[in-house]
Amino acid sequence: MEKKRPKQLYLKMFRTYTAMVLCIVAALVLYFMSATRGRLLENGREELERISGEALAYAEGVEQIADYLHRDLYRSQSELEDLLQYFRLEPEEYQQYSLRRYISSEELVYKSVFYFMNQAFEAYSQLEKIELVSYETRQLTECRPENIVFPGKDGQARLAQIQNQEYCVPGKLVYVKEVREMNTMEPAGCMVFTFEAEEALEKIRSFSPFAEMAVVFGEDQVIFQSPEGADYAPRLEDRHYFVRSQSAGEYQIHAFLDERQAARLPWTTFLAILAAGAAAGVIGIFFVDYYAKRFAGRVEAILDAMNQVTTGDFQVRLETGKKEDELDMIADNFNGMCEKLELYIEKSYLEEIERKNAQMQALQSQINPHFLYNTLEAIRMKAICNGDREVGKMLYSMVVLFRSQLKEADVITLGQELDYCKQYLELFEYRYQGCFRSEVECPAELLSLPIIKFVLQPVMENYFIHGIERERQDNLVQVHGEKKGDTLFLYVKDNGRGMDPEKLAQMNRELRENAKAERRNGQNLRENAEAESQNGQNPRNKPESEKGREPQEQAGMKKRNESIGIHNVNRRLKAVYGEKYGIYLEAVQPKGLMVVLMAKAEEDAGKDRVSGCAEEGEEHEKGNVS
Repeated sequence: MEKKRPKQLYLKMFRTYTAMVLCIVAALVLYFMSATRGRLLENGREELERISGEALAYAEGVEQIADYLHRDLYRSQSELEDLLQYFRLEPEEYQQYSLRRYISSEELVYKSVFYFMNQAFEAYSQLEKIELVSYETRQLTECRPENIVFPGKDGQARLAQIQNQEYCVPGKLVYVKEVREMNTMEPAGCMVFTFEAEEALEKIRSFSPFAEMAVVFGEDQVIFQSPEGADYAPRLEDRHYFVRSQSAGEYQIHAFLDERQAARLPWTTFLAILAAGAAAGVIGIFFVDYYAKRFAGRVEAILDAMNQVTTGDFQVRLETGKKEDELDMIADNFNGMCEKLELYIEKSYLEEIERKNAQMQALQSQINPHFLYNTLEAIRMKAICNGDREVGKMLYSMVVLFRSQLKEADVITLGQELDYCKQYLELFEYRYQGCFRSEVECPAELLSLPIIKFVLQPVMENYFIHGIERERQDNLVQVHGEKKGDTLFLYVKDNGRGMDPEKLAQMNRELRENAKAERRNGQNLRENAEAESQNGQNPRNKPESEKGREPQEQAGMKKRNESIGIHNVNRRLKAVYGEKYGIYLEAVQPKGLMVVLMAKAEEDAGKDRVSGCAEEGEEHEKGNVS
């Protein structure tokens, strides 16, 4: 397999982290641009609020001046009476009236209406002119600062403008105040105060470069609008404009802010943010390159050390730094592995060699099973020819059992398993003649159910080793089966020695947990080897006629095979059918023991969980059996 280039990890990390840095920097640049635009827009709105407030304050201040002058006129009885006469009389008649009053007055200064207006002009510089309109004579007098008076004008048109509220002039704030008789409250005329407003309003608007303002009298008389030529009405409904509208008497003050213009970044600010982002990106890429090179270098050192180990060099060691991160942990574990690897390999080789030698010795010590099967068949035929049918029958049962071990598959029918059990019991009936009897029963519909081979024979063997009492004549073993739901139950019941309650509980716990079978197997095998070594001879070489063979054989078997068969069958059942199946024991009253075997009762149960059964059976069929 082609090795990866050493720079692949570095390039992958550099590209990945560089992309992350650039994305983060781009996100920060966009964030700062958006935040700066939001701040500029917020500042523009605050400036617009300020402009609108100051314009409102200016308009209200001018209106208060007009109200004050009107009220001040009523405070001076002489000036009010002079104005009322001015409204009633013709100009020549008013001149004569004024001369007579001045002559009769003891004051040095004649306080006429013109004296009042001259003081008003001196007090308020923004007051541009005052117009006096008589309702009776329909005359108009226009007064300006520095005692400039234009009397005797026709006031009919001006009265019409006042009545229709069309008296306003662009760039001016105009207020009309009626003058009434003190006794009858009948209107005699009106005073029209005109204030210069364009310069002051333009100065207020200039506080913000993006703000626009319009002052409207009534509904559609535009008094002031900046910039000139712009139509304020569409801006009231335009969603791109922030609008602040307020009222000052009959005047409406509208302040507009174009949010697109107000939120637009200046070029200097835009370039400054881009420059800061570029600098942050360069610094980030520098650190990414530094970190990626260091990390890739540490990984490459580990890979180089691994390659040296594959060549058989176990002396290689990695440097462990002070970072105490995962790579340092890998390096430390790698060093420890190299220190122990050679020892482990040598130990594994030695153990494998010893295991192979043991297998070879075991194979050499075994007798060919086909040779034993053919020999027993030949002995059986010889016994039948000699007329010893009982011996022939015993040998037949032995041959059937031995053939089943060689030729049958691992999964057989329940009927076959019960037949093997019967053959096994017949052998022991010959051995324990007169003191042992067996019964095997099973419903016919269960005989075709599949089951793993030799689950009953170890249980029978366990009975003949531990349970049978040869001094009795009524020893009985009963085998029967039944199906409950999807579970097949096989019961092996005897009336033998039984088992202590404590030991029975311990056995059931071990069978349920399935934890100690392997350990008990190994322990009993060791005990078996120790017993044979102490005897100094192979028990199979003992003569059949040796006295005391039965007690010694039973004791040896009991010592070596205590419950091994039951544990092994329990393990096989759980392995094939699942943990809820297996074996459990019950006490029989008044004496004896019942072994209950549980297996899954399905037509294909166990067939897909026991591999190689059919192949092994075919190989046995192909053996040289004569």
